[in-house]
Amino acid sequence: MSDQLQVLYKLMTLYTLSRVDFAMTNKQIAGVFTELGYTNYFNVQYTIGDLVDSGLIREDVYPDCYYYSLTDAGRGSLEALKNDLGPDIRSDIDQYLKENRLQFREAVSTRADYYRSTTGDFQVHCEVLDHSELLMEMTVTVPSEQQAKIVAKQWKKKSSDIYSYVFRTLSDD
Repeated sequence: MSDQLQVLYKLMTLYTLSRVDFAMTNKQIAGVFTELGYTNYFNVQYTIGDLVDSGLIREDVYPDCYYYSLTDAGRGSLEALKNDLGPDIRSDIDQYLKENRLQFREAVSTRADYYRSTTGDFQVHCEVLDHSELLMEMTVTVPSEQQAKIVAKQWKKKSSDIYSYVFRTLSDD
């Protein structure tokens, strides 16, 4: 991959992350560029890794996937080089994000992570977010890693029902 293409892909990634108000998954970022026909999955992975290493984007690791967001340094770099990204590319990215925003937001609105506690059990930390703002979080203790994985996976599927139940139950007079 040429240096010019590397710079272009980095700018495209920074621009993409600047246009959303939530962290995006690796798969979502790759989808933008592969579905628009700009590059392949491997080039996107290389670009993301490079941006993380240089501190321009932040990587948050969860068992189900990696989440990426723009850092202040990344925002500054994008602002300085924004004009190097053509208006057609910006328009393509904006249109793609507009068409897929709801799907993207739903996919990143719940997170679950697990870890071994000092007692030997596993803690599953679950979150519900709205526009990257924490709405609800809870930690559940389970006896095994297998159960922790199940709880984390089920949280993705059932967090909306759980949130609704908790909200209704606690706000009912």
